[in-house]
This record gives sequence, structure tokens and C-alpha cells, in this order.
Amino acid sequence: MAGLTLSPRLSAIAAQVPQGARLTDVGTDHAYLPTALLLAGRIHQAEATDVNERPLRRGRETATLYGVSERINFQLRDGLDGIRGPETDTVVIAGMGGELIARILERAPWTREKLLLLQPMTAQAELRQWLTGHGYAIQGETLVREGEKFYQILRVQGGEARPYTQGELWAGRQRQGEESPHRLDFLTQLIQRRRHALAGMASSAKTLPEELQQMEALVEELEDMREEWSRWQR
Repeated sequence: MAGLTLSPRLSAIAAQVPQGARLTDVGTDHAYLPTALLLAGRIHQAEATDVNERPLRRGRETATLYGVSERINFQLRDGLDGIRGPETDTVVIAGMGGELIARILERAPWTREKLLLLQPMTAQAELRQWLTGHGYAIQGETLVREGEKFYQILRVQGGEARPYTQGELWAGRQRQGEESPHRLDFLTQLIQRRRHALAGMASSAKTLPEELQQMEALVEELEDMREEWSRWQR
């Protein structure tokens, strides 16, 4: 984005905002995303919300610095509370836990009619499970890497979705032919962490047999997904 350099995570989100979108950025913090989109001419105005005044103050400072403060409507709001559907067609909720994102959407059922760009920091599996069970369909996912950390960006709209397997809930649904240069490393890291969790469960007297079986099945499916992805790249 011209005039303001975004992190890889925010750049990947910005790239998916449609030209001329009526954007609502939930939990905007420094308002880097709407500011960059305005500077690039991708959008003409935006709404930026946060539950606390301090992040909104930082956002206003950013918007003022880059001369776009009159085109961003800063609102002190809890998620999407108080926002009416016609005000926006694209909603970004990034940098929050997956369970919090689900709670925000649950209070705003009108979002089924909008484009949602969601970037959960935690509980990605829980968020996918909630979305597919509440009238949302994940149209695609983008995987971004910053150092050793991976970020999953979900492109979501209202609609019916084929149920996800446990592996897909954790890693996202992979499609042959899609470009995702970080996916192999992401799957490898995910498998390593689930194996570590499995070892801890196996050594604990509190672990129920069915819990151990579920984790073993998850690790096996993730390994199959990695093999499938590797085969597609040959």
C-alpha cells in the first residue's frame, strides 16, 4: 500500500478488500489497515471500532498523520454492537482470539450477508467449527508467515458448508492447485506441536482413553494432509 507499509499479515488482509468496499475494521488499534486502504485508493471511507478508547486514540493519530482522519469514522464499540448492516459490506476482524470473533459474529447475524475477513490469533479450530455450524461458509484461506509465526486469514460469507474433518478444523481445508508457499512448513509445525501434546496426554493419568484416541487420530490426519500437499507440489 502506497504511503504506509503494512506487515505481511495486514497486507494479506488488505489485498482481499474489494475495490470501493464499505469497510468496518473491528478492533482497529492503530488503524493501519483502513489508513493504508484509503491512501491506496482502494476504499473511499471506513469505519474503525474498538472496545477501548486508548486504541482508538492511536488510530486517530495514525489517520491524522496520513491526512485521512476525515474519512475514517472512529467508534467506541464492543465488536459490532450498534452497527447496522447497510453501513458496511466488508468486515475485518483481525488479531483476536477465535472464540471472541465467534461471539462478536453471534451478536451480529446480519454479517451472513457481508464479506468477512477473519484472522484469529488462537482457537482457529473452534472458530471454523462455529462458522460452519451457524450459516457461514469459508470461501478460502490465506496463510501468512512472519518469522516463525503463521497467521491464517479466513475469507467468509454466508452459506452452507460441507462439514470439516478434525484435521481441516485445525489446519484449514486444502485444495489442489492453490498457491500457499508456507503450507508445508505450517503443517509440519502443527504436527510437531500436536505430537508434543499427544506425548503429554499419554504420560498423564488424567487423560481419558477416548481423548488419547482423538488426538492420535488428529495427528494421523494432519500427517496425511502433509503427504497429500507434498504430492500435489511434485
